[in-house]
Amino acid sequence: MASDETMKRQALEGTETGASVVHAIVRGQYGDEVYDWDPSTVFLELRDDFRVEPSSEVMDRWSAVQIMMTTDGFFKRLDAFMAICNTFATGQPFFHVFDPVTVEEAAWGVTEVALNRELLPFGYQIQKYLQQLLRADGFDEHDFPPALAEVFDRRPSSDDIREGLDEARASVQNQNNIEFYIEDQMRDMVHQFNAIPSLSDMDDMILRRGLDEFTNKATE
Repeated sequence: MASDETMKRQALEGTETGASVVHAIVRGQYGDEVYDWDPSTVFLELRDDFRVEPSSEVMDRWSAVQIMMTTDGFFKRLDAFMAICNTFATGQPFFHVFDPVTVEEAAWGVTEVALNRELLPFGYQIQKYLQQLLRADGFDEHDFPPALAEVFDRRPSSDDIREGLDEARASVQNQNNIEFYIEDQMRDMVHQFNAIPSLSDMDDMILRRGLDEFTNKATE
């Protein structure tokens, strides 16, 4: 069986490693202070410590995580919201061009943010954009997908999203395309966590035990 460091090395050089997995590896290695580091410093430290060349997708996802964890941009600015959703979904931020997110990408972006931090109220521009996007895809405002319904709540809850995901793992009945997409993304994230011995129970902590225990585990 490959060692923990070997699996982390593979994750860091991979192009498909999810943002939550990148977050767990980087924060687990360097602690909270890493949020204040320049991304180039993070790249150099990872290269030295793990003897690997982190992929551009991993570093872009880490940069998106830093913005998501240390600012309210994801919740207040439409450009930041779309850039972070794009980066979490594809590994490419598209900061310099207008690249509208799909409903699926937006739903996964909100979901993955909720797995890593508490949600803040979303700004009017983001709500308006997603409302138009959902209606164009045939969704009624009384039946928005659970993750995106939180966008329109005055007090959006990360715990509600985690609980909904936990329930979805037990049943796939009555799921729409967005929920199937999120389920696929969750399955891939769980697989990536399970491949790294020291992170193999991280998905369960995120979904069932809450953010505090997740962040404590990541820095042990």
